[in-house]
Amino acid sequence: MEWKVIRRRSRTDLVTCSLCLRVRRGSAWVEPEALITELRSYELDTPPRLLPGVCDDCADAIFDRRVRTEEVIAA
Repeated sequence: MEWKVIRRRSRTDLVTCSLCLRVRRGSAWVEPEALITELRSYELDTPPRLLPGVCDDCADAIFDRRVRTEEVIAA
């Protein structure tokens, strides 16, 4: 009896935050470990393609930092 290993192909593009490395999953940003476990990416023939992005929390932090810097300079 011959057993065949069936491997899933990945055609998934994942948006990852370039700053904190969280991954966008639907409308939420999740920790990469959780997504690796969910997708079982370690079993795929080819890994998902990672696309750069910035999550909402990091974008807010950058914006807040810029606003504070502008206030200090203007004072």
